[in-house]
Amino acid sequence: MKGIQHGILLRKLNYSETSLILNFFTLENGFQAYIFQGGKKKKGNILQALSLVEITAFRREDSDLGKITEINPTFIPQSIPYHPLKSGLAFFITEVLAQVLQSSDKDAEMFAFLEHEVKWIDNSDEFTNYPIWFLLKLADQVGIGINVSDPNGSIFDLQDGVIANETPSSHLFVNDEVVAILIELLQSEKNALLAMHIHKTHRKQITEHLINYFRLHINGFKTPKSLSVMQTIFE
Repeated sequence: MKGIQHGILLRKLNYSETSLILNFFTLENGFQAYIFQGGKKKKGNILQALSLVEITAFRREDSDLGKITEINPTFIPQSIPYHPLKSGLAFFITEVLAQVLQSSDKDAEMFAFLEHEVKWIDNSDEFTNYPIWFLLKLADQVGIGINVSDPNGSIFDLQDGVIANETPSSHLFVNDEVVAILIELLQSEKNALLAMHIHKTHRKQITEHLINYFRLHINGFKTPKSLSVMQTIFE
């Protein structure tokens, strides 16, 4: 069956000298995988991390892998592919999303959120704290948002996703100087959070705590390989 879908590129793998395996989060069907024969030559220039595209593809009922016949951009980024910080951020985000959304069905709200954020990143110059904001917002989007039960809490319970003062029975908790900062971040609107001055050491700690939180709550989630690179370029 042939159909048209709107997708956000999450992963690109070489399949042969000219072909690609592509993973998208689509508006119509959630997470989808395709083979794009000759894709390296045909559209290699538009197939970048977080590319927003329209996909024309065939899919057999007995196969999980569709076959792309045409792909075209629905948004042409002006800065993400050419800006080292933004391209590094985009690669990190796609690596996170590819794991979080790998079994996701249709979710129009999630797609709209991601589409908006791709365009925001392309147009914005305020993104030093963005990886933290994105991880917090993504946690909310997938139903594992962190709750502040005590504004003066000092313990982040990774198991229950709660910040409080009670030490949990498990050893899955954080009790360090960045918990107070995390509370402030969770209580801040996007613009205020992005404008906050956070020492690079604290940014690194918070990001690592959030990655560990995703590892605990998302089945099969692993620390993104791009994390260390992203932390380096954001210093």
